[in-house]
Amino acid sequence: MSTLLFEQPWIIGVLGAIVTGATLFGWLQSGSIIALRSAGGFLVATLLLILLNVWVVTEREILRSWLSETASELEQNQVDKVLKRIHPEASERVADRARMLKNIKFTSVRITKIHGIDIKSTRKSSHAVIRMNVFAEGEMRHAAGKAPRWIGLTLEKTDGVWMVADVEEKDPLHEFMNRE
Repeated sequence: MSTLLFEQPWIIGVLGAIVTGATLFGWLQSGSIIALRSAGGFLVATLLLILLNVWVVTEREILRSWLSETASELEQNQVDKVLKRIHPEASERVADRARMLKNIKFTSVRITKIHGIDIKSTRKSSHAVIRMNVFAEGEMRHAAGKAPRWIGLTLEKTDGVWMVADVEEKDPLHEFMNRE
């Protein structure tokens, strides 16, 4: 629940506005100084909670930024930077994709939709599964093309850094067709 509140500041703003508005209405109806002070207190508390919300960066927000940086690095063909984001014990599928990256020259890489970021943390490790649709455009061995794909990434946090442990690639309609 706290993660939802930290990622959605509008919830706090709307609830604070409703409570502050209700207490102001109570003050207007009754003229009670307690209602006016309560409205002021609720307004200050709402503003402080929104500031706290903006100040706190959740793990999900860190992962969204991580994805954006990775897409930007791919688009700029900074393959060495992207390869540093791969876990040392990554799956064979990740190793295959890493070898392919060296032969591709991207002209455009976009994350079109993030379907979900599921984070599981224990005392010893943290894992995240990200489901998204991407669109890439580029060339490989003198053949140009466009590739819309559904990508499933499994990330593992190693020494405070998120790294790719596994990847799954499917048709772009995979998420739509396989809703549970």
